[in-house]
Amino acid sequence: MNWDNLKVLLAISRAGSLTGAAHFLDVDATTMGRRLTALEQELGVILFVRSKSGFVATEAGAIAIERALQIEASYHRMTDEISQSHASAVGMMRIVGNSWTMQRLALSGMDRFLAENPGLDLRFMTRAATTRISGEASIQMWLEVPPESAEYTVTLGQVPFAVYHAAHLQEEPASWVAFFDEEASRPIINRAVRRLSKHAEKVRLTATDASVLVSAVAAGAGKGLLPMCLAEGRDDLVRVGTGRPDYSRTLYLYLNPDTVGYKRVQVTVEWVRKAFNAAFLPNT
Repeated sequence: MNWDNLKVLLAISRAGSLTGAAHFLDVDATTMGRRLTALEQELGVILFVRSKSGFVATEAGAIAIERALQIEASYHRMTDEISQSHASAVGMMRIVGNSWTMQRLALSGMDRFLAENPGLDLRFMTRAATTRISGEASIQMWLEVPPESAEYTVTLGQVPFAVYHAAHLQEEPASWVAFFDEEASRPIINRAVRRLSKHAEKVRLTATDASVLVSAVAAGAGKGLLPMCLAEGRDDLVRVGTGRPDYSRTLYLYLNPDTVGYKRVQVTVEWVRKAFNAAFLPNT
């Protein structure tokens, strides 16, 4: 049996769609569909049916997924055992999060980390926090996202936020730009913006990524509660007020307990923990 086809089976079960699975495996959706068809023909059964919510495993598909997970776990154990004979970790390591946190992490000693671990390959994946990846050598990094029951959580630290507006504006604007995610289960930062808003001020622009908000504030669209690691020190932004941050958010790592013991997971988590201050605290 072709292991690549089993990877397709697992990717579809995790993503719920051909497009999402194709993105995960870095192939096109046509290739995904062709490999799924080949696997179904090889097994002589239908593995998934389409529904309004996406691809749903049939009874036979659920059995195939369970067995494929066992094969995948054995493969990861093998590569990790092989890596124990090397001075550094070996294999693919996925880091999942939103765009701006991935960008900050990439600027915080990633070159040295890769140089110290020549057998390790990193894959940064930016996607919504509602899309979780299980059964893989991966870590996910989110701000205040409730962990799922099968996840192991590591607290990285507090990310400070402050209110800024564009430097070219003569006075503080009355409008706001703010974070908003329609799929977020706990929009805590929205309550912080409302608390900081003065009477009659309103949000005029929203976005799901902080780097977009920083650009909008710098362009003069309004003031915004921004991560200080992105905003502090920029010539095109001015902080409203001084002193302590206006707000802080907790950044967490989420790991699959089945893979937390892998050497590549452990060394990557250690790097991310050491990189936290440089990546997510302001340069003052």
